[in-house]
Amino acid sequence: MRDGTNTRKKLERCALGLFVKKGVSATTIKDIANKAGVAEGTLYRHYESKDELAQSLFTNAYEEVATTLKQLADKEPNLEKKIYVMVKFFCEKYDEDPILFNYLLIAQHNQLKISHEKEINAHEFIVMLFNEAFRKKELPKRDPHFCASIILGIVLQAAISRVYGRISRSMAEDIDDLVDAIKGALHY
Repeated sequence: MRDGTNTRKKLERCALGLFVKKGVSATTIKDIANKAGVAEGTLYRHYESKDELAQSLFTNAYEEVATTLKQLADKEPNLEKKIYVMVKFFCEKYDEDPILFNYLLIAQHNQLKISHEKEINAHEFIVMLFNEAFRKKELPKRDPHFCASIILGIVLQAAISRVYGRISRSMAEDIDDLVDAIKGALHY
């Protein structure tokens, strides 16, 4: 008996590509099924709706990124090294799967509104890192949410520039410059 895992993965990859290209609202179940080469009913065996598929794709990827950032940062002794490994991870993962990361960037405004509170949140994790760094006196104390926004803003804007074709080189080529920009913005 087949478990449908391959079909589910194919549906998800096709949906991601369409969501990035057309947007979630403009993409239909029929579009996804046609691109995946399956009947429309096949999608409903895996998801109740297109919106559930969109939310699931976002939530799973968002949680995976946040969990990995936490695991990487937890291994490092200070904020500077934590920032470096997190930026490196994000850049390498973006280069590895730009469609997924483009979806995360494009969909975040709608999908974060309906995400559940129990889900791991990258912003809140970075806020915790700053609170720890302030406690250890690695940085002068200030608003940790603003500091987290600096990191996310710098890295995400570099990725968004790639979504719109403004920058064509890999994210990994800019790791050191992104870290330097973050340190400069934080007066670190």
